[in-house]
Amino acid sequence: MMDMGEDMKGRPVLVTGAARGIGLAIARAFGRRGARVAVNDRGEDAAAAAASLLRGEGLDAFAVAGDVADEAACVAIVAAACDGDGGLAALVNNAAIGRMAPLADHRRGYWDKVLAVNLLAPFQLVRAAEAALVRAGGAVVNIASAAAYGMHNQYSYDVSKGGLITLGRSLALELGPRGVRVNSVCPGYVDTDMLRADDGLRQQAEKMARSLPLRRLARPDEIAEAVVWLASDDAAYVTGHALFVDGGWIRP
Repeated sequence: MMDMGEDMKGRPVLVTGAARGIGLAIARAFGRRGARVAVNDRGEDAAAAAASLLRGEGLDAFAVAGDVADEAACVAIVAAACDGDGGLAALVNNAAIGRMAPLADHRRGYWDKVLAVNLLAPFQLVRAAEAALVRAGGAVVNIASAAAYGMHNQYSYDVSKGGLITLGRSLALELGPRGVRVNSVCPGYVDTDMLRADDGLRQQAEKMARSLPLRRLARPDEIAEAVVWLASDDAAYVTGHALFVDGGWIRP
């Protein structure tokens, strides 16, 4: 693991969708840098279990449950994550859902729900956290996807991730002069419990992985390392960027 210094020690970090998979790996990576991590999930039990797991590893973590698709909940989540001075060092917009269906079967309800969680929620969270991020000289990292450039039968998911990259660039323009950086990380397929639990998705991912230059799926901790780097002082001159962590799959 890379040593990124002490710039995250004791600093407040909020990671959404952090009860498992990539989100949990991100929360753990920040915790190992000494950050005080607010672990968000829609479910109270899931958030509490993840935070307890991290505390058991000696990390400073606490649960902040709430549905990021709800604007009022976003305000409350951010408030709970901030330090005593009202600052927030990093906001990681990781929570996401997906729906797969061909065009004729891709219902309006899929579109509305996926974009509400994957695109509207990050917008609402950054807006709620704006003053706290400015106060702390913080950073935003959006978890987008290599799928932002299009995949088969993932219309709403792909559009939401492409929009998230664009949202990050727009936010970087507005917030940069106020000392806040905004970037995106774009994973390819990642070897998570969720992927392994879906036989069809797992087979698709493994087939894709065999065609990559690196010939394997990503590990959650590899995505997490990229996120922590972008949020750290080591990336102090990086903003408005989309970093592809995809094993060489897609180049914009």
